[in-house]
Amino acid sequence: MSLQNTDFKTLVQTAQVQGLSINQELPQATRSIVERADQAQRQLTSDELATICQVSGIDESLADNLIQRSDQLVNQARGHLLETQPHLVQPGGALHPEDRADACWRDCWNFLRVIIYAVACNQSCFTNPSGMAALRELYIRMNVPIEGMNIALGQLKENALEGVSGSNHRQLIRDCFQHLHAELNKSAVKS
Repeated sequence: MSLQNTDFKTLVQTAQVQGLSINQELPQATRSIVERADQAQRQLTSDELATICQVSGIDESLADNLIQRSDQLVNQARGHLLETQPHLVQPGGALHPEDRADACWRDCWNFLRVIIYAVACNQSCFTNPSGMAALRELYIRMNVPIEGMNIALGQLKENALEGVSGSNHRQLIRDCFQHLHAELNKSAVKS
């Protein structure tokens, strides 16, 4: 195996969005629940959600509503992206062939899943710094269309905000998406 393949495999293994499970300000029980759910790449169960929200003070119906709507939210964001950027999925486009597009939608779903963890924990800064650096590098190497991802995530945020009442809940969701946007779009250049 070449050094480049080893390097790529290492990137894939270290690329990680979720950093809540290493946030020492969160209770150990919360960190453990989030880590288990994240490792299984699944949504929180209702019991896990209740446990986390009891500690964070967040109304558990906020996160539960997002969980229930997550597939629909991602599908709406996908529809919006394909409507505004149809060239992405056409031959020669960055999301062609179909398996590349499928990977993009899977990433959107996983971003939303981790944002829901963050909402439940009442933490708008939720990413893993080294994991996000690896993800950015992986995206560069795989020519992931970050502009398209930003459009999809922006639409995902707008859709997620629909039907959410309470300015503090709306602000938490906005802040989570803004944090992810900033982390995804960080430049590797240091001043």
